[in-house]
Amino acid sequence: MSAAPFDVELVRERLVAAKLLENQTLRSIKGAADYHAVQSLQDFPAPCAYLVLGREKAGSQQQGVAPPGQQVPSSQIAYASFGVVVAVRNYRDQRGEQVTHDLKEVLGAIRGALIGWVPDLPGARACQFVQGDMQDYNASIALWADIFQTQHIIKGAAR
Repeated sequence: MSAAPFDVELVRERLVAAKLLENQTLRSIKGAADYHAVQSLQDFPAPCAYLVLGREKAGSQQQGVAPPGQQVPSSQIAYASFGVVVAVRNYRDQRGEQVTHDLKEVLGAIRGALIGWVPDLPGARACQFVQGDMQDYNASIALWADIFQTQHIIKGAAR
């Protein structure tokens, strides 16, 4: 166990294991830095996904007593939310209907791979879908963000 935040690389590994790159559901799966580097909708290498750690929140926990200046052994449950931002493109239809169809297929594959998946971390629980929202769109490109939640245990380094 460690005190490190949830590692979204585990999510990437899960999506790769689900063959979303191999079967060309996605062209790429990247991280937050790559997502924030994109300047416009046209710059997304769609269909693609970006993984972003959303927030972590710990439940309150009873702590032991120790002399001042000392650290007691302590662990907490950390509830981690992460986002999967998806860009999908379709030039066949200028009204946006076809891009909506393509988005549904990609989201279905991603959600199918993540809902119920338990990350390989101490105290982890099955991932749950929390919400999905359209972030931006035009007639040929849609940008959507799904939020998922899981938990893991973090532990301080008692000395």
